[in-house]
Amino acid sequence: MSSLTPTIILFCIGVILLLGAMWISLLLKQRQKFKQLIDFAIEGMVVSQKGHVIEINDQALKIFGGNDKQEILGKPMLDFVAPASKALVQAQSTLNTDMYECVLLRKDGTPFPALVRGSIVEGFGKTMRVSAVIDLSELKEAQYALQTLNGNLEIQVQAQIEKNRQQEMMLFQQSRHAQMGEMISMIAHQWRQPLNVLSLLAQNIVFKYKLQKLDERVMDEFKEDSMRQILQMSKTIDDFRDFFKPDKSIKIFDINQQLAHAVEMVRPIVAAHGIELSFQGENGLKVESFPNEFGQSIINILNNAKDVLLESCGEFTKQITVEAKRGENNTVVITIEDNGGGIDEMVMPYIFEPYFSTKGAKHGTGLGLYMTKIIIEEHMHGRISVVNGAEGAKFEIVLQGLA
Repeated sequence: MSSLTPTIILFCIGVILLLGAMWISLLLKQRQKFKQLIDFAIEGMVVSQKGHVIEINDQALKIFGGNDKQEILGKPMLDFVAPASKALVQAQSTLNTDMYECVLLRKDGTPFPALVRGSIVEGFGKTMRVSAVIDLSELKEAQYALQTLNGNLEIQVQAQIEKNRQQEMMLFQQSRHAQMGEMISMIAHQWRQPLNVLSLLAQNIVFKYKLQKLDERVMDEFKEDSMRQILQMSKTIDDFRDFFKPDKSIKIFDINQQLAHAVEMVRPIVAAHGIELSFQGENGLKVESFPNEFGQSIINILNNAKDVLLESCGEFTKQITVEAKRGENNTVVITIEDNGGGIDEMVMPYIFEPYFSTKGAKHGTGLGLYMTKIIIEEHMHGRISVVNGAEGAKFEIVLQGLA
């Protein structure tokens, strides 16, 4: 028995060494597979034990700015964490954590934003922590660039809005200059009758002076009649001044009253050209908006209808009709229709465009209907449209009425 004992002992030692070698070989294969696994990861992978780096993949080496893994291996994990994030990273180092954002350091000390996720694993007889690291530098730069672009875009948008506003103000100014010409023409028509009366009164007083028939009664009558005509002329000026004064604030006004005022201002001009102008409206139509601007838009349409009728050929009674009524959903609908034959279908899509005119440069600015559309749709939040009716063009304005 004693002679077999060494043999048995040697055999056992051999078996133990063989098993040990097999176990070591298995561990090495597992370690190699583990290394290959983390090397295949898209994220930077860092394996640490007791707070020190024991393995990293190539992506992590690139993220931390190293050229050789030996520059990173063996160093404390916190050496690669920015001071502001050390407390956060240290608190997460013993836990399985979801993604969180922190600031890490490259090998040369340069900080960079990163996303980190960590898991505690058991392997090779050790407790290790495997951390996945994603460099957010490019993403943050892209976000900053996008924010800058958005900021610049907002500035450009605001600049364009301001440019459009300035252009609209310029168009309004040009339109007002054109309206001043119309207003002077209207005043001239309104003044013609009282001026004729004043002329007759002056001739009469001269005639009576030559006949030596001037007395206190005649002079009082002359004074009263003259002042009556002068006051009428002054009232005409005040009416036109107030009507064309830019609106400063929103007011509740009666649609019929404002339409009637506009019609009366235009009537002397259209009547001088043999055009009949009629108006009818339902009672109680009120809106809350800008009355003067509304009146100016109506005058623009009436003047446009007048010009169309003046260009019309043939012997027929030329007419413009204005109507106001209540529409659906408590709206107010205003229609202005003429019998001038309608608008050419080729022209119709451009009728509200700025500077578009079929009258020629000497007879039109091309701003009247454009400004009317701006007033109705942008200032008064209504709608304006035009169609060809049975005998001519028909403009329709829809505004929100008051109950």
